[in-house]
Amino acid sequence: MDSKNVLSPILKTLPGNPVCYALLLLCFMVSSCQTDSYEKGEGEYSLMTAELVDAHVGSDKYVDYVDTDQGDHLNMDPHFTMKWIDTADTTYRAILYYNQSEAGKANAVSMSRVGVLTPLDSVKGGAKTDPIHIESVWMSGNRKYLNLRMRLMTGATDDEEARQRIGLLNDLEASTKNHTALLLCHDQGGQPEYYSATSYASIPLSDIKADTLTLSINTYDGMMTRTFVIPHI
Repeated sequence: MDSKNVLSPILKTLPGNPVCYALLLLCFMVSSCQTDSYEKGEGEYSLMTAELVDAHVGSDKYVDYVDTDQGDHLNMDPHFTMKWIDTADTTYRAILYYNQSEAGKANAVSMSRVGVLTPLDSVKGGAKTDPIHIESVWMSGNRKYLNLRMRLMTGATDDEEARQRIGLLNDLEASTKNHTALLLCHDQGGQPEYYSATSYASIPLSDIKADTLTLSINTYDGMMTRTFVIPHI
């Protein structure tokens, strides 16, 4: 394999090019009818690992190493790039599909960008809380992020203006010095709800000074609230 590698993503992106309120691209990974994104068993991808990572991009816009949520540092062999990588010398939040070749080294199969949600104090025009499906909310092993796995309802449409948006709002009335209350905002944006699309998002914990955090999300089963103790590391 060449030392420089351009990967073709396994997964498709949603129609409508959704963005979050903070104007960060939120990449969706579609698995129609909730089927797995790769084969199980003894297929081509049966030994592949998928992890949320901070992917470091060098001056050539190629990923040279990643730091996983479990605290592992993996050098990419070979280095690779993706079409959506447009900034050099930076770090992207992503989900990486890879095969580990040896200790501390990995061969990437594909990588999809993950939206990073930064809390806002207000949203122009008012925040919307259209329902979404939440599969899990968890703190990363390295205690740097609160991660979300969601299923958003979507479908093909001729309306080019139909775009879903995800954002995060500070609930200032419910927050105190030692407690931060956040509300996940979701605007269906006129997209139809024909099938579900799986998406990941991460909330950085480094800027949250409170001891506890409550995240409220409007789901199809009603309002869901989760509380977490924030590690100050």
